[in-house]
Amino acid sequence: MKKISILFIALLGLFNASCDKDFEEVNTTPNKPVAVPAHLLLGNIVRLHQNAVYHMQRGGDMGMCWAQHVSKVQYNDEEKYIPRINVIDDIWDVLYANVISDSKSMYDLADAEGNTNLKGISLILQANTFQILTDLYGPVPYTEACNPTILKPAYDSQEVVYKGVLDLLTRADALLANGTGSIPASSDLVYGGDTSKWRKLANSLKLKALMRISKAPGMNVASQIQALVNAGNLMSSTSDSAQLKYLKAQPDANPIYETIVFGTRAEYKMSSVLVTKLQGLTDPRLPVFASKNNAGIYVGNTPGVENTGNYVGFSSLGSFYLDPVLPGVILSYAQVEFLLAAAANEGYIPGGNAAALLHYNKGITSNFEFNGIGASAPAYIAQGNVTFGDQTAGRQKIAEQTWIALFGQGFEAWTEWRRTGFPVLLPVANAAPSVPTIPSRLYYNSIEVSLNKANYEAASATLTGGDKLTSRLWWMN
Repeated sequence: MKKISILFIALLGLFNASCDKDFEEVNTTPNKPVAVPAHLLLGNIVRLHQNAVYHMQRGGDMGMCWAQHVSKVQYNDEEKYIPRINVIDDIWDVLYANVISDSKSMYDLADAEGNTNLKGISLILQANTFQILTDLYGPVPYTEACNPTILKPAYDSQEVVYKGVLDLLTRADALLANGTGSIPASSDLVYGGDTSKWRKLANSLKLKALMRISKAPGMNVASQIQALVNAGNLMSSTSDSAQLKYLKAQPDANPIYETIVFGTRAEYKMSSVLVTKLQGLTDPRLPVFASKNNAGIYVGNTPGVENTGNYVGFSSLGSFYLDPVLPGVILSYAQVEFLLAAAANEGYIPGGNAAALLHYNKGITSNFEFNGIGASAPAYIAQGNVTFGDQTAGRQKIAEQTWIALFGQGFEAWTEWRRTGFPVLLPVANAAPSVPTIPSRLYYNSIEVSLNKANYEAASATLTGGDKLTSRLWWMN
């Protein structure tokens, strides 16, 4: 019996030895790679970011409505400055937990691969997202953000966040200037792997950030803006615009389409404020932005007025903006030209009124091209109520044309209005009694109030009035 046991153990040892041979190779599935190529994260990061800001319950209700581009005939609490806290929470969560966190992961993977181009793109995505966060909320976590070892990150002042954003973009430009490593076109939903265009985006976003804080206390941005112009790496044509290419089918279609058309949310109508402005300028973009009502005319709903069930008496968004493949704009060449126009008009770069007007006309022309009516731009630009001849008029005209051109980009339109104060907008009818003015920020994430209370309270204390919709931000006029 003992001999049989010994023989059995020996045979078992041989069996185990044969099973262990090349065990890892045999039991490794190619469909579950241990290391993820960095470029595979890029497309999803951009998509999550754009969906967060383009979603009609976010960038529509609290962007397009607050900029008074759009007005809702029903379910219009947000338009009346009564936003849903869970929606505001979701913006914060997606931008931090998905976009910034995944961008940092992409940076680390790209670093391991030696792909400096993708590292630069990662920094661009982080910079753009941090700027949006601080523009929406005010002081936010930056230096301690998305650090797995820090469960209760401190909030940084807007000035610190903006310095960080500018540094990220400077570093991104340096990485892309002599970058190594390729980016498959299939992973790059913005530029199809063209790193030279990503470099232009980095510098153009830097221009936007500098102009955003140009009136903030203690800021002197002229030399930095001039350096960007001198370097010549800003967007230089409409083809340089940074846009996410959406697909025809939900859930990969443009979020405006997904809500209004696919989701049958017909309460979104044109605002009477924008319709009146376009009509006063004989602006050919009106038939692109809007469709006619049941009487065959363009009629906008008065912001804040609820016309329950009246879905045919007011103008809906035009078919161009309800197209599932309408691009999601990250930054357009038109906006870059408007920023340069404002920089020239304010004397940050030389050229005075002539230079400001040149950039202004390029901005209008590019936006007309985006809207498919480029041939109409020369006649429109020549109108006396469109052109300008001095700094005061230029300041208003540039800001108002920027506001018009940002139609569809809800948060950006609202943010630029907060920066410039033009056009002059009044609070909506029937606004919440506790919010006497157009909101200047969003409430902080409600989870922060309980899980990161000390840092939340410290940040709120730096805002005049505390964590309120009407508390002013550092860079606002």
